[in-house]
Amino acid sequence: MILQKTLHALRTIIIAPTCPICGKRLGASETFVCLDCQLAAPYTHLWQSRDNTMEQRFWGIVPVERAAAFMWFTEGSPWRAMIHEFKYHNHWFLAENLAQWYATELLRTDFLQGIDLIVPVPLHWRRRLARGYNQSEYIAAGISSKSKIPYSFNAVKRSVNNPPQAGTNFIDRWQNIDNIFTVKHPEALVGRHILLVDDVFTSGATLTTLATAIRTACGGNVKISVATLAATRHLVEK
Repeated sequence: MILQKTLHALRTIIIAPTCPICGKRLGASETFVCLDCQLAAPYTHLWQSRDNTMEQRFWGIVPVERAAAFMWFTEGSPWRAMIHEFKYHNHWFLAENLAQWYATELLRTDFLQGIDLIVPVPLHWRRRLARGYNQSEYIAAGISSKSKIPYSFNAVKRSVNNPPQAGTNFIDRWQNIDNIFTVKHPEALVGRHILLVDDVFTSGATLTTLATAIRTACGGNVKISVATLAATRHLVEK
């Protein structure tokens, strides 16, 4: 991660940064996304209210304190295209930058209040090796850099290399993720309030399974909250 960040920093010195949404060159006072695109972004605003529709997705399945996504993940949106860029095309820095922006908004509310540790959804080592990185780790690092909440990349591992969730239907997603996580260091999580982070919330199957694994390993003595960069609108709003 350190080498990747260093190379990216050198690249931004040589090449003038542009907005990843519209392609316009960024002004001196603009960071990451231009002001026009910031104003037009498809914010969910879910982090501003308790008992929101994303939190309700966990009700009756696993106890979750808070849950929210930053943007809506909609077909044909340039924001969706940007997420695909950092998820599949090595543009990891987009994930970290978007997470820093998200954290800035979260800090305007009480959403992060009481959070002790940030834990990204882990990738299986085979998929991480093929991709070269785990985008959720950059999301965790981005939120941490703004909030000063520490993160852990090794408390939980993905012990089963299940098929990718993208493109599967709602039922298949739930059948695809049974018992795929192992908590390596429950002693680091017991008694703490954990923020689980991921890129996109769709059915909630992966995050529910991870939260359940952590709660089981900690004997229930743990609090869980969830933050994702995007959410599929129709699933969250049903």
